[in-house]
Amino acid sequence: MKIRVIVAMGGPSAEHEVSLATGREILKHIDTAKYETRILIISRDKQFFYSDKSVASLADPEFTAPETSSHFTGPIAPAQSQDVWDGMDVVVLALHGEFGEDGRFQGFLDTIGIPYTGSGVYASAVGMEKIASKYIFEQQGITTPPYSVYHTDGSGISIQDIIEKHGFPCFVKCPQSGSSRLMGRAGTKQDLEHMLKEFAAFAQQILIESNIEGEEYSCPVLEYPDGEAMALPPILIRPVRSSYFDYRAKYTEGACEEIVPAPCDPNLAKRLQDLSLQAHKVLTCRGLSRTDMIVKGDGIYVLETNTLPGLTSASLAPKAFAATGGSYTELLDILIETTLAGRK
Repeated sequence: MKIRVIVAMGGPSAEHEVSLATGREILKHIDTAKYETRILIISRDKQFFYSDKSVASLADPEFTAPETSSHFTGPIAPAQSQDVWDGMDVVVLALHGEFGEDGRFQGFLDTIGIPYTGSGVYASAVGMEKIASKYIFEQQGITTPPYSVYHTDGSGISIQDIIEKHGFPCFVKCPQSGSSRLMGRAGTKQDLEHMLKEFAAFAQQILIESNIEGEEYSCPVLEYPDGEAMALPPILIRPVRSSYFDYRAKYTEGACEEIVPAPCDPNLAKRLQDLSLQAHKVLTCRGLSRTDMIVKGDGIYVLETNTLPGLTSASLAPKAFAATGGSYTELLDILIETTLAGRK
């Protein structure tokens, strides 16, 4: 008997389109001999639309506007969504950002008793909240770039304080943003003021980080059904058309070199893997995570840990798994089997 899987994508965040791309990639590679799939698209206003059609039978507009498609049932409010979940065994999360990656949707699934891939409520919440994860990393002796927290109500650190501490360029980030959305690199006081004003509409606190000039690496950690967590090969990231790994570099073909396994000293590769495992464990991540780091000299600075890494064709975690000889389909099998093994 096939395992019944819901692939959940979309959501209200700024990463809605990236999530749809992740969801479609999963549907394209999932083993239909093992799994019976249902597509769940969450609209930007958090309404549910579901379909049991194959991804090949659906046109592009049906994913971006499921309300116009005869193949989707909906809209359905989350509180009235029992029909969506009836008979389902597991949810494969293809969500990103607010609502889907920050623990809220995970809490909803916990409440209705449906197992799901990836981290639980706590790890999702603190991993998504860059300021909270900074505090945890510091307590565990994990080095991160020097930072400040700017309060949008005007209390606390001033713009001049930021300039004196961090200089230019510095990074300005909404603490719950992802996919390099709602973040930027300020090169002048005018840039800084503009970003702080823009991001104030989305967060009460804004993270400021010193710029660390060095090479950027990313290292995923994958858990297996037997409970073992293993760091995959580190990836060296070299943006080609931008000064840092921004949204365009992440999702535009040819905008970034992503070299895996990273061409670095084996001792450095081991340190990167060990740090990624440590970050995964201190945040209590499950399933799959990916930690981004900057190497400068002998120092390694952890930027953040993504508790629900993207699985698009351009995403880093599938590339790292492929470097071990595994396929995208095998990666999905491990994620699903690990989820079911851990929820018994």
